[in-house]
Amino acid sequence: MNLPAAGWLALLLLVVGRPVAADDETCMDCHEDADLESANGRKVGVDAKELAASAHRTVPCGDCHDQPGDYDDAPHFDRYRRVNCNKCHAAAQSSFAGSFHGIAAARGDPQAPRCRSCHQAGGSHAIAPLSPRTSEAACQRCHAKEAAAYDGSVHQAAARLGKPSPGCTSCHATHSAALPPSAGAINQSCSSCHQDAMASMAATGHGLGGGEMSGKISCAACHDVHATHRPHLDKGTLEACNACHPQEREQFVGSVHEQLLAGGEMTCLSCHTTHQVLDKADEGGFGCGNCHAKVEADYRKSAHRLARLHGDKIAATCGDCHNGHHVVPVTDLTSPVHPCQEPNTCGKCHGNESVITADYVRLPISLPRYIASIHGINWRVCMPTAVCSDCHGAHALITGSNPESTIHKTNLAVTCGRCHEKVAGEYADSVHGRAVAHGIGDSPSCTDCHDEHLIQPHTDPASPSHHERLAQAICAKCHENPEMAARFGLPPEIIESYEDSYHGWATQRGGKAVAVCTDCHNTHSIGSALDPQSAIHKNNVVQTCARCHPNANPAFAASYTHVFARGQMMAHDWVRLVYIWLLVLVLGGMAIHNLVILLFDLRRHRRRQLGEPAIRRLTGGEVVQHAVLLVTFSGLALSGFALRFPGAFWVSWMTELGFNEELRRLFHRAMAILLVAGSFWHLVYLLFTRRGRTLGRAMVPRLADLKDALATMAYHLRLAPNRPTYGVFDYTQKAEYWALIWGTIVMSITGLVLWFPEFATTFMPAWTVRVSETIHFYEAILAVSAIIIWHFFFVIFKPGTYPMSWIWIDGRMPLDEWRHHHGRAEAELGAPAEGLPPVHRGDA
Repeated sequence: MNLPAAGWLALLLLVVGRPVAADDETCMDCHEDADLESANGRKVGVDAKELAASAHRTVPCGDCHDQPGDYDDAPHFDRYRRVNCNKCHAAAQSSFAGSFHGIAAARGDPQAPRCRSCHQAGGSHAIAPLSPRTSEAACQRCHAKEAAAYDGSVHQAAARLGKPSPGCTSCHATHSAALPPSAGAINQSCSSCHQDAMASMAATGHGLGGGEMSGKISCAACHDVHATHRPHLDKGTLEACNACHPQEREQFVGSVHEQLLAGGEMTCLSCHTTHQVLDKADEGGFGCGNCHAKVEADYRKSAHRLARLHGDKIAATCGDCHNGHHVVPVTDLTSPVHPCQEPNTCGKCHGNESVITADYVRLPISLPRYIASIHGINWRVCMPTAVCSDCHGAHALITGSNPESTIHKTNLAVTCGRCHEKVAGEYADSVHGRAVAHGIGDSPSCTDCHDEHLIQPHTDPASPSHHERLAQAICAKCHENPEMAARFGLPPEIIESYEDSYHGWATQRGGKAVAVCTDCHNTHSIGSALDPQSAIHKNNVVQTCARCHPNANPAFAASYTHVFARGQMMAHDWVRLVYIWLLVLVLGGMAIHNLVILLFDLRRHRRRQLGEPAIRRLTGGEVVQHAVLLVTFSGLALSGFALRFPGAFWVSWMTELGFNEELRRLFHRAMAILLVAGSFWHLVYLLFTRRGRTLGRAMVPRLADLKDALATMAYHLRLAPNRPTYGVFDYTQKAEYWALIWGTIVMSITGLVLWFPEFATTFMPAWTVRVSETIHFYEAILAVSAIIIWHFFFVIFKPGTYPMSWIWIDGRMPLDEWRHHHGRAEAELGAPAEGLPPVHRGDA
């Protein structure tokens, strides 16, 4: 027997100060009588069986009943004293004193338990330590309500089957100072057994282990801690859901589930898993699938479901389309899946940038194109029309690459045929439909001609099936593809031959009553020329032509085909060849004839001018400057426009002659360098030569130039009797000169930006490059157009100058023309001022 020092001292005093207590057998001689009572009527009998099973079975009676007394007489004690457990269990007594129960006992609470209150497992001597099982009986003596709740719980049911299950002491400390468990303590206790559940909770918004709800919710928030049931049987769980989510409960008002919820046929847990309110792949039904098994089976095969299984949290679930808790019938106009609402519902995701650019792959933008289509036009006014689910399916939305998909090429005609039954039947019997049925994916189906979402009526000029666009926008995609023509043995150049016919020419001019592809080949029932049912079969082609030409006959029908007698020379081919040579000889002869006359007139015009008095309008150096400008400007224009118009016929000729893109690029830059060099030469000439300074001053614009322009127009409009005369340079020459200066500066700056964009963008914004590109292009158009319209007029086509002014070649200007046109020049220069051009007479 282990006793503390104080216990041994007390025992020694008792032994010395009283008669020695009898041994256990002596005690049992009397106390084995279960009906034995003390003088005051207290039962003092001892059940030998209970004592033998007690934790104290080896402890002598005197160790507990140690008060002084005469054991030979009955009663032994003058007054009975409670057994002091502290003698042996001092540590337990100390811990009990600080417990919830011990504090109550210290306050004198008559209901506060003593040691025997909990450890007495039967009679007064059936003392036993508490275990999860024995504690239930002890605790229920005081906590009857909680014990009754526990008796109906899943924990007690498990215990009755002998399975490990918690009892009172599993959660409530027996002697420690701990108060009833806190939320965190309850969670910790539950997690010791329900690890998977706690892990699931940690992943949800309920916040166990983290999140915004951390510390605000515990297992006890949803489960009755004593009457714990499986959640779907526990009213407390459902009440807990409503307590935290009242707004969700309100959303059921007016929904298809409202009556089911009110009648108890449906609860929160009908849709939400107990601990993990997340969509996950499992074999059993959950959520909507508990009631809608077929729908869920369809959804599990869908692209949305597969996307979620691959970690795409944006992919749609039931609630995304059916509005979560407020699910109304599809026939209700307010339903997100009502035909009048459905495209907007789908568009929430399929018009969202995060969806369109999923996996960094830009997906088709469906909704805007659908809205602009014939279906979308009807949908906007809520007329019966095809919406998303009519083509893609409601729940089993399978990607178009899957042969099971409603929009797979092999199924597409059937899908469209739900509304367009006649058309689908015609297509199925056509050469295109049969090819698709044979697995030839290159053969067109509905969307190849009508687009996927932007389906427009054939009467809309923007539609690819409009008669003006049909050949190029639809048929040419396959029939002008050389690879496809070779693979399937299709006649080449079909569209080209059509466009080179009367039908094609008239269509390009906007003709309405003219045959296009579908007028001869039919719209959907397109057949092979070998098919007896085809509109172009030899037995049917006359009737086909008669649709527009009532008097058609076999010869007429045979007179037009796309390519007549391919591979051999026929009559029309010989005629074409004759006319090609005729064109070359006749037109070439005309050109040579007129060139001879032009050269003769130029020589005569040149001799006449050389025989007349003249002035030196341009010096030799000025002529060279002009020649440099002429060559570089022309070279820049040709090589520059060759970049912007690569498909032009003259660019193709240049390429065939070896002037490829690399050579063009180098040539353009070389011409630019020469132009800038010539510009600096001209600037030096203006600043550092006497004649250059004189001509520079004469080129400065003045108010008189504006008056000259107005007077010139008045004269040529017959509003003034006399034509004005001008100074050294007239207003047209000044305007052209300063336009050249401006254009050279602008083209040089923008050209350098385009030549060295990496350097330019180190100190200029990014938009500078594209702005320079735009300025460079349009300034080039302006400059070339001005040369053709303005400059060539005055040096070639102006009456009196034609066929050409020779000044740009030899610098000479007839004296009469100088005096007549530049009559104010001598006054302007201050004759005989320096810089006046020298006069040459005759052959001088």
